[in-house]
Amino acid sequence: MSDLVARTWRAARRGLPGLRQARGYQRRWFRADLLSSLTIGAMLIPQGLAYAQLVGLRPAAGLYAGVMGMLAYALFGPSRHLIIGPEAGAAILTATALAPMTAGGDAARYASLAALLALLVGVLSLIGGLLKLGALADFLSKPILIGYINGAALIIIGSQLARLFGLERRSDTFSGQVFEVAVNLHRTHVPTLLLGLGVITTLALLRWLRPKAPGPLILVVLTTVAGALFQLEHGGIKVVGALAAEPPAPGLPSLRFEDIRALLPAAFSLALVNYASSVLTGRFYADRFRYRLDSNQEFLGQAAANLANAFSQGFPVTGSDSRTAVNVSMGGRTQLVGVLASAGVLVFALFLTPLLNDLPMVTLGAIVFVAAVYLLEFRAIIDLWRVRRVEAVLACVTTLGVLVLGILQGILVAVALALADLIRRAARPHDAVLGKLAGVPGYHDIERFKNAETVPGLVIYRFDAPLFFANARHLREQARALVSSADAPMRWFVLDASAVFDMDVTAAEGLEKLRRELEEEGVVLGIAEARAPLRALLRRTGLLERLGPENVHATVEAAVRHFMMDAGEKRSRDGEPPALPPLH
Repeated sequence: MSDLVARTWRAARRGLPGLRQARGYQRRWFRADLLSSLTIGAMLIPQGLAYAQLVGLRPAAGLYAGVMGMLAYALFGPSRHLIIGPEAGAAILTATALAPMTAGGDAARYASLAALLALLVGVLSLIGGLLKLGALADFLSKPILIGYINGAALIIIGSQLARLFGLERRSDTFSGQVFEVAVNLHRTHVPTLLLGLGVITTLALLRWLRPKAPGPLILVVLTTVAGALFQLEHGGIKVVGALAAEPPAPGLPSLRFEDIRALLPAAFSLALVNYASSVLTGRFYADRFRYRLDSNQEFLGQAAANLANAFSQGFPVTGSDSRTAVNVSMGGRTQLVGVLASAGVLVFALFLTPLLNDLPMVTLGAIVFVAAVYLLEFRAIIDLWRVRRVEAVLACVTTLGVLVLGILQGILVAVALALADLIRRAARPHDAVLGKLAGVPGYHDIERFKNAETVPGLVIYRFDAPLFFANARHLREQARALVSSADAPMRWFVLDASAVFDMDVTAAEGLEKLRRELEEEGVVLGIAEARAPLRALLRRTGLLERLGPENVHATVEAAVRHFMMDAGEKRSRDGEPPALPPLH
């Protein structure tokens, strides 16, 4: 019985990362987690209300969507810092998907459709996790990660510009948000702008002078008190105002086949966008704080958050870049932040909604603005430029793609460009002619080591990439050029395959063509240091037999010895003096 309990506990720990975090929790983390949770809760309340209205649901749905999402992710999600809940991108995609559907003005049916979309997103994410599709995250390289974070940060900044200037935000794109602020600068509400700039300046000073102080929470309290004392609302500064937040009735959304068919394409898009944005943000902070993020488990965390919302009449949720950035800036360490924030929002929604009546909306905008500014990683692009310029360009393209095309499209464009660059490099990989360097073991690139000596009649050629359709012709052309330009008559051409770990059918055919062409010129094609997978491929394609097993060598040294023996025997047959042995 005890063994069964132990096995069950181990399985639960593997599938529920929240249990592992709870077991390793340290008491000294609690203060930072608590302060961060209070700030996250204070941010979620007005943001959740706004995003629910954007979707077309009652404002309170945004509060409970955040509560259910954070609780579910705290148990199933792999990131210690990612905060799940209503977010602008997911809300916009949800509203776009639901708009064409004929809800007939029926609020209950519309809410059921939103919950059904959350259910579909959750099921698709669950399938992704069960099928171990987290390998998709391997295509999201560091330049893409940096570019995405910069793009997301700029999107967050753009979304808050109108609020800081006391203007109405109508555009949903970064360029549109910047443009509408620029053309309406003459309509700026000066008191709102001054209050926002004051909050931004205070937050920046606190981060500089007292980095561990709960700056956002302090500013929320102070500006709420100021709003009540000085009646800021009467001066034209927008405040949160009165809230009505009845709890939702749990239940399964309506599962009509025509609704599922209509919403499925949008659910695919949402599941991909949610996963890509969340795993990129999660990996960014996992790298910063040196822990491992399980990309397969991220699918399950997203699934749990959306399924929980589906059964509580919510709508699709995802990782929030802005609240996650604030969480990190406040020193949050674990998903206890999400649990405590959920409890706080729930208590607030049920009993304490009047407390935030006088909180200026610009305070929340300023908090998000500062968090996004500190999220920007321009220095990382400079570091990439110093190491490899094409990757710095890729990071910039990702940022522009996210800003101009959207999150998913921008990431897909960046992945396609990264793969194109990979194929370009693999199609023309590094290669080298090898020679012997006196006093140094092995064979070395004669371009790098000018004193390296080659053996007359023998070319040792190293190809530093797997052989596939894009570089098969390049290998043949390089081999023919080396044979035709050799000073002495060529007798052997040895391919050092130490870096060739794979080969496709096109490359196998190209290697066979090279063997025939060299044979017609009286040159033997040999292969050295072929690893087991390559030997198996040579055997299956019949190349091993056509090359001759005696011409496939374990090492380059063995190939050279075989060549010298063969050359010695030929000289003996021709009555010539033996050649000097290669240098050692």
